[in-house]
Amino acid sequence: MTLEDLTRAVPGFDGLQHVDRIKLFAWFLHTHRKMEHFMPADIARCYESVHLSEPKNIPQQLAQLVAKKPPELLKKNGQGYRLEKRVRDDFDKKYGQRASTIEITNLLKELPSKLPDLSERTYLDEALKCFGVEAYRASIVMTWNLAYHHLCDYILKNRLADFNARWAVVFPAHHKNGPKTIATIDDFGDNLKESEVIKIAKSASIISNDVGKILDEKLGRRNSAAHPSGVKIQQLQAEEFIDDLVKNVVLKIV
Repeated sequence: MTLEDLTRAVPGFDGLQHVDRIKLFAWFLHTHRKMEHFMPADIARCYESVHLSEPKNIPQQLAQLVAKKPPELLKKNGQGYRLEKRVRDDFDKKYGQRASTIEITNLLKELPSKLPDLSERTYLDEALKCFGVEAYRASIVMTWNLAYHHLCDYILKNRLADFNARWAVVFPAHHKNGPKTIATIDDFGDNLKESEVIKIAKSASIISNDVGKILDEKLGRRNSAAHPSGVKIQQLQAEEFIDDLVKNVVLKIV
C-alpha cells in the first residue's frame, strides 16, 4: 500500500486536522515502511509525497502527542518517535486491510447518501456484511441483486411505457397469446429472465450500450458465483465486481 492509496481510502481525509494526519502518517511509517521509530523529517516527507502543505510546527505537534494523558506518541532519545501501542492497535483495526478493501467497504457504506431513495437497502446491507466477513461469493451475488433490483425499480418509476413497448418488439414470441406488460417489480421475475430485461432496456435506450455490456458481463460472473462449481472467488475478483457494478451501473442509473 502506498501512502496515496491510504489517504484515498480514509473517509474525510482532506478534512482531518494535522494532529490526526500525523498519527495516520506515523502508522503508515510503522506498518508499511517498517520503521520502528520516525523523526519529524519523516512526517514532513509524508506530507510532501501526497502533495500537502506541511504544518510549520511538526516537532511541537509531536511533543503535544507525547505529553497527552495517556500519551499517543512515545519518544526515545536518539531514535525518534513511535505510536503508543493503544493508538497503533486502533489504526491496525481501522486500516490494516488493503487500501482497495477499505475503499470498497466505504463505497458500500456511503451508497445510501448518494442515492437517498435507495429501496435496495436490504441487499446493500447483506452485500456489506458478506464482504466484511470475506464471503466473497455471497458478496457478488448480493451486489448483483442490488444492481438488478435498482435497474428494475428505475424502469418502473421512470421508463415503464418505453420498456413495455419495446418488449413486444424485442421478444414478440412472448406475446403470441396476447400482449403482456410489466406493472410491478415482481412481474420482471415472473415474465422475463434477467438477461432479457437487460436486452430490452438496451434496445429501448433506457441504459447505454456500455452499461448494458457491464451488466451482461457481471450477470455471467454472478451465475458462476451462484451455481455450484469449482470456480474460486478471490478477494480481488469480488472487489473488482463490486466497484465496477456500483460505480458504473448503480450510480449511473438515476
